[in-house]
Amino acid sequence: MGDLQELRAEVVSWLRRHWNSEMPMREWWHLLAASGYAVPDWPTHCMGLGMTSREAVVVRDAIASERLPGPPAGIGVMMAGPTIIAHGTDDQRSRYLPAIVTGESNWCQLFSEPEAGSDLAGLRTTARHADGGWIVNGQKVWSSNAHLADMAMLLARTDAVAPKHAGITWFAFDMMQPGVDVRPLREMTGRSLFNEVFISDATVRDDAIVGGMLRAEEIEVLRWLYRSLSR
Repeated sequence: MGDLQELRAEVVSWLRRHWNSEMPMREWWHLLAASGYAVPDWPTHCMGLGMTSREAVVVRDAIASERLPGPPAGIGVMMAGPTIIAHGTDDQRSRYLPAIVTGESNWCQLFSEPEAGSDLAGLRTTARHADGGWIVNGQKVWSSNAHLADMAMLLARTDAVAPKHAGITWFAFDMMQPGVDVRPLREMTGRSLFNEVFISDATVRDDAIVGGMLRAEEIEVLRWLYRSLSR
């Protein structure tokens, strides 16, 4: 407990030294990112401090107790960042994480489809390989804050003949490119938190694949298993 109290005092001291009510929010977020306090439980080589969950809670509580704005939140910090940390390459971590932590990049998830909501294995959005990249076509739905996002976690089918639970790839996808049409879904309250996203011949590079792709022999094993279970 003593170590946690010391940590809290250290964080409060840093906050009081660096906070200025007249600074732009962008500058404050950059300061939090540089200190590691924006994502304290992320690894040290990924803009964090490698803290335990208890220590991270102390940091966040200290910021709240000082009544100061916290770091950026949302799907980028909660989902995209941790996925890239766990499964991305060093180049992808250096390319995507800084903008997530400083709030310069807003992310959404492009998972659910009209006929593939809770069953993602049924998704039909396709990515066809062409000239060092992929051409994406399909439709996503119930995409929270897609109208505000400039990047997305996109799941698309890259192998049309693999069993439906295989042949799916995770892409870091540029939402601001031509071929991406975001249409808000109006709720009874008048809000438009959710969106439909129509993708028509949009592109994504090979080096935006996060987590790699299954090798041919791995897909063949899955095909055999799928056929066996379907008998």
